[in-house]
Amino acid sequence: KKLKILTPVRVIAMGFALIIFVGAFLLSLPIAHNDMQWFPFIDALFTSTSAVCVTGLIVVDTAAHFNLFGQMVILLLIQIGGLGVMTATTLLFLMMRKRITLKNRLMLQEALSEDRLQGIVKSIKLILILTFSIEIIGALVLMCSFIPAYGGYGVWVSIFISISAFCNAGFDILGVVGGHQFGSLTGFAQNAFVCLPIMALIIIGGIGFMVLIDVGDRVLRKKKRLSAHTQMVLIITGILILFGWVAFMATEWNGVLKDMSVGGKILAALFQSVTPRTAGFESVSQAALTPVSYMLTLILMFIGASPSSTGGGVKTTTLAVLMLTGIKTLQGERDVNLGKSKINPNLIKRAITIIMLAILIIMINTILILIFEGNNHNQYASVENVLFEVTSAFSTVGLTMGITPKLCVGSKLILGLTMFIGRVGTLTIGFSIAKRKKINDKIEYTDAKILIG
Repeated sequence: KKLKILTPVRVIAMGFALIIFVGAFLLSLPIAHNDMQWFPFIDALFTSTSAVCVTGLIVVDTAAHFNLFGQMVILLLIQIGGLGVMTATTLLFLMMRKRITLKNRLMLQEALSEDRLQGIVKSIKLILILTFSIEIIGALVLMCSFIPAYGGYGVWVSIFISISAFCNAGFDILGVVGGHQFGSLTGFAQNAFVCLPIMALIIIGGIGFMVLIDVGDRVLRKKKRLSAHTQMVLIITGILILFGWVAFMATEWNGVLKDMSVGGKILAALFQSVTPRTAGFESVSQAALTPVSYMLTLILMFIGASPSSTGGGVKTTTLAVLMLTGIKTLQGERDVNLGKSKINPNLIKRAITIIMLAILIIMINTILILIFEGNNHNQYASVENVLFEVTSAFSTVGLTMGITPKLCVGSKLILGLTMFIGRVGTLTIGFSIAKRKKINDKIEYTDAKILIG
């Protein structure tokens, strides 16, 4: 019975929860803080959740409040969260030369959203090699900018931000050296040598490990063609970034970007298009955005990154499947075809379920926080600010209107739960809670007469 209860999806959810509570305990210890005082457990739990769920929402400035030990704990939590609990566990098994059992392989298959078991451990090894290689290269490139600016401290800054960017976490330790807390990358908004490498890390981490492996096979092994999934991810990602870039330049040229040079405006607009893809770094104040840019950022955050990546959101392929379904429905076609292939109806059902649950969770949690903050007379908790914060938490983005530190305990718990659901996945949470029914494929019922539209 215990083996039946501990299904792969439940183990993944429980693994994330366990890591979060261990991280919260470590971050609450006096040795993790500059003032050597005990940290309130609710704030430590929120910070740990944000790190493991690679979100980036914070209640205190990371550099100003946490010392080197605390920052190292946060970075380790980010790395575990970015890789995924099962991938990180596999790394530990490989280091200890432990055997990867069939049950472990099933959990890895679920964690990576793979449709086959064959070669799963080999894929994990490639993911680990790719992750550490990209993070090391990113850190070395960033050192060229941060070491001249901050001396020896720039080495640690470069390593921290490289891992945080690739994992789409949004944490930074520039609060002290940048001159002001909660500043993120606003001091480097026009610095291409800082922003471009960080954007590259965000995009690479956000397109998904399976896409990286597929592209690697295409380049190194002269594979004939990319898979349908890889092509879809790359096309949708490119369209979203390009569309967001042009839209932000058009709406903010004389807005939040008005005091920048022409090159700075172009760079900052591109960064603002990339960072809502669940990265969380900001080079301009989100609270200063125009209403159009606010809505555009909200939409980009909701869509998020791609499957089996370090990012969150409902995912690019979910959007693509629903758009194709809508187009084919309007054209009167029975099947949803993609080239010479057909999209499985079960995949369409999953996409619809993901979107439905995402909207429901964001709506309910926004209402709950508004109730809590209304009772506490929080003047900063407007509908726009709370909706932005909840969407950012669900999509594990980390962009903020600056209200997170001002929220009450109840609101922080709801926001933390939102981050957890967003990182683990709505379907994973749903499958782990719902009681699965046995389906008899031999029985087919008549159509129900229901009018829609």
